[in-house]
Amino acid sequence: MTLLDQGAIEKYRKVSAEFTNSALIAQLRAFFDRKCTLAELMDWVHEKVKWDNGKIDRHNDPLGILAYGRGRCGEFSILFTALCVAHGYRARLILDMTDHVWTEVWDEAKNGWVHVDPSERRIDDPLMYERDWKKSLSGVYAFENGKMEDVTKSYKMDQSLGE
Repeated sequence: MTLLDQGAIEKYRKVSAEFTNSALIAQLRAFFDRKCTLAELMDWVHEKVKWDNGKIDRHNDPLGILAYGRGRCGEFSILFTALCVAHGYRARLILDMTDHVWTEVWDEAKNGWVHVDPSERRIDDPLMYERDWKKSLSGVYAFENGKMEDVTKSYKMDQSLGE
């Protein structure tokens, strides 16, 4: 792992650990009067935060992201993941080392993680990056409660290549 990779990994480790902060989660939950669906949360994030490819200040704090109101995939995913946790969903951040961030949400019925890309408004389409974006994924990591797991295989069209 390069130093740059390690820096990104430590960043998302720390961000995911913050989702256990009950004060933060309570503040986020207070924006809503009921539990929302994943699609409703995605819509809410897009109402509050505008995509910006320009020069922007980057934020890792969900409340800071809301206050700034602009971001890219990292900001969309951090805010969305924190909102999921605030709504009682088990959720984790996903970092693709080729420069993209999204979310996974635990689905009890499927007994597994479901891909959610809040910046792209896509749910349960984990192969979209290789299929549609023509990315060659080689390092995809999940972050939950400060812990990291390699989930590259879940995002490979040829499942044998993720090992």
